[in-house]
Amino acid sequence: MSFIYTLRYMLDPRTNTSEKDQKLIEFVQKGQIDDVAFFINGEELNHSHLTTQETQVWLDAIKPLQKKLKQMGVTTSLNPWTTIMHSDRGYQVNPAIGFNTFVDINGQKAQDMACPADPTWRKYLAQTYAQYASIHPRRLWLEDDFRHYNHTPLKLMCFCDYHMRLYQQKLGKAESREDFVKNMLKPGKPMPERQIYLDQARQEMIENEHLIEEAVHQVSPETDLAQMTSFPDWHAIEGRDWQQLFAAQAGPNHPQVARPHLPAYNEVAPLQYGRNFEEYTRITAAYLGENAELYPELESYMYSPLVKSLAFTKFQIITTALIGSKGILLNLFDMMGNGINENWHYAKMLAEIKPFVNKLSENCLKINHLAGIKILVDQDSSYCLHTKSGQAAEELLPHEKNWASLLSAFGFATTILPVNAHTKLQKQTIAIAGQLLRNFTNSQITALLNNNTVLLDGESVNVLLERGLGKLLHIEQAVWHPYRTAYQSFEQADNVTVDGVKNPRITMLQHTGNYLKLTYETGSDVAIWSKAYSSLDEELGNVMAVIDKHIIVLPMDQDPKHGWESQFTTYKQGLLEQMLDSIQPIDYLIAMPNVKLNMQDDRRVAWLANFTLDAYSQIRWHLSKPLPSNAVTIVRKNGETVSTKIAQVTVTDGIATIAAELNPLETIQLLFN
Repeated sequence: MSFIYTLRYMLDPRTNTSEKDQKLIEFVQKGQIDDVAFFINGEELNHSHLTTQETQVWLDAIKPLQKKLKQMGVTTSLNPWTTIMHSDRGYQVNPAIGFNTFVDINGQKAQDMACPADPTWRKYLAQTYAQYASIHPRRLWLEDDFRHYNHTPLKLMCFCDYHMRLYQQKLGKAESREDFVKNMLKPGKPMPERQIYLDQARQEMIENEHLIEEAVHQVSPETDLAQMTSFPDWHAIEGRDWQQLFAAQAGPNHPQVARPHLPAYNEVAPLQYGRNFEEYTRITAAYLGENAELYPELESYMYSPLVKSLAFTKFQIITTALIGSKGILLNLFDMMGNGINENWHYAKMLAEIKPFVNKLSENCLKINHLAGIKILVDQDSSYCLHTKSGQAAEELLPHEKNWASLLSAFGFATTILPVNAHTKLQKQTIAIAGQLLRNFTNSQITALLNNNTVLLDGESVNVLLERGLGKLLHIEQAVWHPYRTAYQSFEQADNVTVDGVKNPRITMLQHTGNYLKLTYETGSDVAIWSKAYSSLDEELGNVMAVIDKHIIVLPMDQDPKHGWESQFTTYKQGLLEQMLDSIQPIDYLIAMPNVKLNMQDDRRVAWLANFTLDAYSQIRWHLSKPLPSNAVTIVRKNGETVSTKIAQVTVTDGIATIAAELNPLETIQLLFN
């Protein structure tokens, strides 16, 4: 099975040369490129929304190269850079096109960015995509400006006069923009305005996709429509229904094709990238499901090895195996028409790793069939969550991703599980953060907590308390204590040893959330594993606890800026390992921090990816149950080739040891026959 390399390429119709075309052809050959996606009207060359005549200039420039690529067995795709428009850059909509622009949540009107419900824009976009389809591309992409947020310099949209009339009609009364927004964000139980806004944003984007799909497939039935995506928590505040949206985009007899966001446009520390990969890329992949074709983005803005090393670039491409990707979109060169830069050695790098990514694709990860702790997420959470102050749209962001990044960094086998009000789970290990439980009835929450091993954060516990369900956790009293208020300073795990340190301490002062001090009913089945202390070593109250031998509580919320950064310490890792071990056996790697463990639920295929610059001399794996065999085939990249080596698995006291090294930034595949 071939892993598809799609090169995103900017050809400037005004300045392109035959020499640049030849360099592209040579790069495609040397880099083993399978598909070239030509930008249209992109980034620095963008000059607002194009007329039919202006669009045709780009298509006419692409067609000769399309013919040459076809002769080489390489397909052509198109990547128009605008739908709504990413940002205002001094242009205004051409009067000949003449659609209305959006108004944001603060009443600011865009100059060049479309209102997504405007009938003229809808007709224009569908006709324009039909024009793109006239050259019969393999894939025709919708850019990630196809969204209701992140349109610089404006905020969440759309609150134009047209939208306000739609909202008022559904509301059944006249209401000013200011009052509608105020009620939409109002603290406490969500007001009708919230659902009206989210429903409208959700439906209009589905309708837009359907209009585009019909127009494209009428012209080019063989073309696959494909969608670029951004942050899944931000998509929640535009009411995105992932399955309905992508079904509308695909149309009959076409796959659902997506480009999940890879969160490193410039090089960052790999362990930080590992956290973001879980929170954005894996959650997006889970929402789309294993039947979707995923082609994540390799984006190197502002471009060149000065912003991202070849080693990190290879690492990003290879680790897309962790979401079962079919290939990757390569945005390696700039979008100004400079063309290919041979001195950056990207072709050699791509050719070097192609055999390995092809080999990994033979046993492609199936994202719906992963074993491990299930981190629950819900695309509808913005409908139900309670805001704190009602002052900003960001208060509608779900906080459900924290366990994903934390548990994965700790080496636990994990998977992301999208849920809805109809989800029923039994005998699973699940992790819940934020206000996800608001999406369920009290009886559903009770069943969820009673029938599973559950990890809860402070926000989840707070929802239970507000619902009158504190008895499920034997809570007698609960008091929030903000951080850096001279109350709690650190958490201490008394009578516990981690990493050879007795009674280890973890900060509750810096880069941390607020502390929910919980007092439990006397005589209840609650095992306290750690307590909060002041800076003067005064014991203040309970922190980590195991309740009824199957519920673990981490009673904190998230820092607005730093999330759960305070928890990324091997002391918390070791504490959680011991707490979970006290409940049931569970899969995790031992003494291999920031190495991800992904495993199919039949335990026959596993992936280990080292998101650090440290090497590990062996693999030690705490098992939840026996592996399928005592021998494993290790698949790894070996220079420009692939090596497969059979190693023995030694199991002692439930811990499997494999005598195989794991190098920095290395991904390996384990096959158990």
